[in-house]
This record gives sequence, structure tokens and C-alpha cells, in this order.
Amino acid sequence: MVGLLGVAWLGVRRCEGRLHAGKTPRPIMAAERIVRYSRWLILAHYAVAVLLFGWLGAVRAAVGDLILADELITILPPLFGMLGTWWIYYPIERRLREAVLIRQLDQGDPIYPIPTRGAYVLLQARLHLLLLLVPVLLILAAAEVIDRAVVAWVDPVWAPWLHSGGTLAAALTVFVFAPLLVRVVLAVEPLADGPVRDDLMAVCRRYGVRLQQALVWQTYGSMINAAVMGLIGRLRYLLVTDALLQTMTRTQVNAVLAHEIGHLRWHHLPWLVICLMATMALVILGVEVPLRWVAVGMAWPMWLQAAVVASELVLALAIFGWISRRFERQADTFAVQHLSSEDCSNDAGGHVGGPSRITPEAVGTMRSALHAIAHLNAVNPNRPSWRHGSIAWRQSYLDSIVGRPVDRLPIDVLIRRLKALALLGLMVAAASLVVLELRSSS
Repeated sequence: MVGLLGVAWLGVRRCEGRLHAGKTPRPIMAAERIVRYSRWLILAHYAVAVLLFGWLGAVRAAVGDLILADELITILPPLFGMLGTWWIYYPIERRLREAVLIRQLDQGDPIYPIPTRGAYVLLQARLHLLLLLVPVLLILAAAEVIDRAVVAWVDPVWAPWLHSGGTLAAALTVFVFAPLLVRVVLAVEPLADGPVRDDLMAVCRRYGVRLQQALVWQTYGSMINAAVMGLIGRLRYLLVTDALLQTMTRTQVNAVLAHEIGHLRWHHLPWLVICLMATMALVILGVEVPLRWVAVGMAWPMWLQAAVVASELVLALAIFGWISRRFERQADTFAVQHLSSEDCSNDAGGHVGGPSRITPEAVGTMRSALHAIAHLNAVNPNRPSWRHGSIAWRQSYLDSIVGRPVDRLPIDVLIRRLKALALLGLMVAAASLVVLELRSSS
């Protein structure tokens, strides 16, 4: 791990030196790539340590199988590795903020203090690590407690069923209540009354979307973003950053909020979970089951097991990334559908009640919002994103739907088919598992 971070540090230092020597943005993009690849190598290194070299077993041999203690020690190397990548990248981030600060002074925009290195690393850790890590650790702790209780008090015949059912119930409970962790993990406060909140509530009422609360995440101007979280209306929050509210126009903010409401309107969060489960199940059935039939009765060496698991994970994540980008595209589409209907309602030409179409003004507003997010976050519009797609890719799609009927767009048809295929895939996977279990028992 130290070696990986050392190589990344040397690479970023070289990029920093080239950045001082000239005005080209290439060193910034090179530093981003170095850090991004370093994170993937850190995860790969961790997977190899656990799957091939028995890192978890070595930790348990040293400290015992204490509830959550061995897991916490096991994840410390990749955790510190991830923190190290943000620590290494901070000089580049500071240079970007200094450049943005000059532009903000020229334009009269709100000015935020540049965070210290420690504050920057903590902010990234809160967003990228703690929001995911805390729920996962809670599920692991619950699973271990259930396992100990089942072994101690339950008949062995029923133990596997109770353990699986209890673990699933604990995971669902954590998943449902996970949005409450936002108020603990992140520095948030309620969105104050005003035009933005009024616009948001109006959109929610129009489309029957329920929110418990809209929250402002205090990032000290370091992030332009918004997100929704929560399956249940009483436990559902919409999160916007302080910089988004203070640096974007009201129409751009409305476009971003409509995008987030689109995720809720089309129930993207539960469907993404279903799609991920279906993808993983079908990939395992398509890769591992045929291999086990070919090599029936043969013991798989450790390296082959690790290779199979790694290939399944890569394939499943690649498929799920493609699906996730289409869900993101539907949310963009919902935003311009909403903005187009607003344009038609306000049109003096009498389009109210008629078959409205996607207007150039609506697409222009959403495009400008995406451009502002990329520009203010110092993100290259062409930089690919596994879950969301690049900004340029999303803008190009929006341009392609100008003038099309609001209620007859191909992306909506595609998402309906993906949802149906996900349900079918889960049923096929469940039926296949039952058949395999019956065959193995017979």
C-alpha cells in the first residue's frame, strides 16, 4: 500500500511541477487519472490480499473473531490508502480553487475559504467512504450477532434459514433507515424558506413525490451537487450543496432539482437495487455454473476461484454501469419534460392542454446546468463516469430530443423494458437456484 501511494505521490508531484511551468490543463487531467487509477489498484490489491493470501484469516488468527473488530482491522489498509489519495491530490485541488477564487472575485460571486488539507480529506471521506461504509459495517455487525445467537439458541435444522432470514431483515432495516445517517455523517441543515424551497415543493406536489426534508450540505463552497436518498417518504431527503444554491441561477437550480425529483418519480433507487441483484445473479449463473458443470467433482485452486469471482464482478459492474447511465438519462429527460411543460403552460400561443414537445429552452436550461456543474467543479465535460456518464454525453443526448413529444420518448420505453428484464432475471435466477439445490440434494 505504501508503495502504491508513493508512486501516486511522485506522479502527482510531477504534474504539479508541470502545472507551475505552464498554463495548459493537461497536468490536472493527468493527476486526476493517476489518482483514479491508484484507487482502482488499491481495491485490486485489497481483493488479492483477501481472496488469494487470506488477509482476513490472518487478522482473525491474531485478534480472534470478535464482532466487527476483525473486519475493521481488515479494511484499514485500503481505508488509509483511499485517504492517502486525497491527501496526495490536495495540492492540485488547491491550485484549482485558487484559480476559481480569482474568477469569483472578478465576477462578484460568493467567496469561500480554501479548506486545509485535513479538512479537504475529511470532506471527501465523509462523502465517498462514510456514507457507504457505516451502513455496510452495521449490516456486518448485525449478521455476526445473528449468527452467534442462532448457533447458541436455535436447532441446527432451522439455523441456516433463520440466519439467512435474519441477516436479510437486518440489511433491509439498515437500508431503509440509512438516510438518517446523513444528518450524522455530513454537516447539513434544513433548506430555508424561500423561492428555491417553494419551487421544489411545487414540483413534489405536482408529481406526487414525498420528501421528509430538503437539506443543505455545508461544503464550504467545495462541491456543486445534489442527491436524493431514501425509499420511504418519511425517511427521504433531498440534499443540495451550499455552493450549488449560491453559484447557479434559479432556473439552473430548478433544473437540477427536477432531475433529482425524476429519480424519485420513477422510483430509480429501488429499481437500481433490483437491477444490481438481477445482474449479479445472472452473471454468476452464466459464468460460474457452466464452469462447475464442466469441472464437476474437481477442486478449484485458490487462484482460479479468485479469477472467477473477479471476472464475475467486473462483468456485473460493467453491465450495471450501463443500466445506471440509462437511469440517469431518464432523470435528465424528466427534467426537460417538466421544464418543457412549464414552457408550454406559460406560452401565450395557447399550447395549454395540447401535445407539448421538448422545447429548446428546456434543453438549454438543463445543458447550462450541467455545464455549470462541470465548470464550477473543475471537471472535464468529456471525463467518463461509470454511473452517470460524461457531461458531454448527457448534453449530446439532450440535444437529440429537442422537438420530440414529451410523453413519447425512447428512453422511457427502454427503462420500462429494463425493469421488466430485471424482474424476469431475478425469477430465472431464483428458479435456477432451486433446481440446483434440488439436484445437489438428490
